[in-house]
Amino acid sequence: MKKYISTTLLMLLFTSATLFVAPSVTVQAQSLVTIHQADRAEGGVVDGENVRKLLGNVILSTEEMTLEADSVYQFVGRNRLQGFNVQIETEKELIWADTLFHNTRTEFSQLRGRVIVLSEASTVFSDAIDVDMPADLAILNDPLRFEDERGTLLAESGLYYQAIDSAAFRGNVQLADTTQYLEADSLFMNRASDLYEMFGRVFAEEYEDKVTFPGDYLLADSTGYRLLKGNDAWLMEVSESEADTTHLLAREIELIESDTLSTMDAYTNVRIWSTRFAAIADTAHYRDDTDLFMLRSNPVLWQKNIQLSGPVIEAHMENEDIRFLSSYTRPIAVQEDTLTGRLHQMTGDTLNAWFSDGVVDRIKVFKNSEIIFHVKDEDDEPDGLIELIAAGASTMYFEEGEFDFFKAEENPDGSWLPEDPANIDRKLSNFRWEPELKPNRPPILTPRLPEIPDEPFFDYPPRYLRWLENQNGERVEVQ
Repeated sequence: MKKYISTTLLMLLFTSATLFVAPSVTVQAQSLVTIHQADRAEGGVVDGENVRKLLGNVILSTEEMTLEADSVYQFVGRNRLQGFNVQIETEKELIWADTLFHNTRTEFSQLRGRVIVLSEASTVFSDAIDVDMPADLAILNDPLRFEDERGTLLAESGLYYQAIDSAAFRGNVQLADTTQYLEADSLFMNRASDLYEMFGRVFAEEYEDKVTFPGDYLLADSTGYRLLKGNDAWLMEVSESEADTTHLLAREIELIESDTLSTMDAYTNVRIWSTRFAAIADTAHYRDDTDLFMLRSNPVLWQKNIQLSGPVIEAHMENEDIRFLSSYTRPIAVQEDTLTGRLHQMTGDTLNAWFSDGVVDRIKVFKNSEIIFHVKDEDDEPDGLIELIAAGASTMYFEEGEFDFFKAEENPDGSWLPEDPANIDRKLSNFRWEPELKPNRPPILTPRLPEIPDEPFFDYPPRYLRWLENQNGERVEVQ
């Protein structure tokens, strides 16, 4: 979006002058104005004020600009010029409007009705643009449209500060180019530093990366840094195969992208949902070079019918599936048996889990391992449970994702408890099973504003149409 606004946007170099009704002569006032052409000149009264009029095919010029108009009025008593059906050419812009009001003392210009400003880099359309030349300020009080070779910006109003090359837009701001679409209640941008801030009902979509960013606030700069905030700041990423979608919600999401590395950090009330797994945490970190998700501060991760909780969880991804999980310190894994509903449990000082094709293959805990394994009989009915403790590591093996058997490696000690209602709910000391906390798939969010139309919102003014005809219907760059 950094190309949306020309560095010379709306600098109407309309110099101060006092016009005398003498066609084809040069007059000296506050600056030199040449009257090249007018069909006739006359005096008159408009709304009780004395007015000098140049009428019919008027052409004026100064060192900085050339003005063509159907007529130009000079209000003698108040330093005011008024032009009708105007075309203004400066060094870097062509400007058209139905009416121009210009104060020759304050250098304040008002363009009204079908205003078009064409620069080398962009075109702006609006029904009302004010320009305060001493302050290098352009004021756009009516809906506006910017176009350049890449895309379009729409807003209900805006300000542009030439001296600091900054702009602020308000009201249903929309930006679209070949790579992205953005909308918000307001936008601040500084082109010199490539800094962009969007406020209120933000929705951003990047087409190439298939990433969407809804939130309340979005900051982006030239370094590849982006900050998204909101009660439910939301990141949605569609996988390269388009077979999977990952949703991440948090109060704050930071993204840093470079040519070699992309990272993501999310803070406060983090929720992750994908078709392969779901998780909650207070903090999440991801880096694409290692394809690693790290969850911190009371995280919980669900993968099919397994829940893993611990102070830190690291999920190593491969082809959009979990390949390897690690958790510490003193995590616990709980799996709900799909036939009996009983809860298998496993804990230790550190836990590692290996997956194959998105299905758990084995879980190993290191040091001070504890296991509760619910047994089934030949009819797959509950048949008691086994409790095991070991000083060293223990491993649980799975068959097609279901707990199959276990092995303890050092000083195991265990017992079998027969099927009994008193034994059904036996739990390890750090037991945790909270499927109600598992995030659900968020509803897919879409832009709230209608699609940006292909054409401006008014018919082109006559002199602009004439200029287009002279260009054989093709836009040309202003030199």
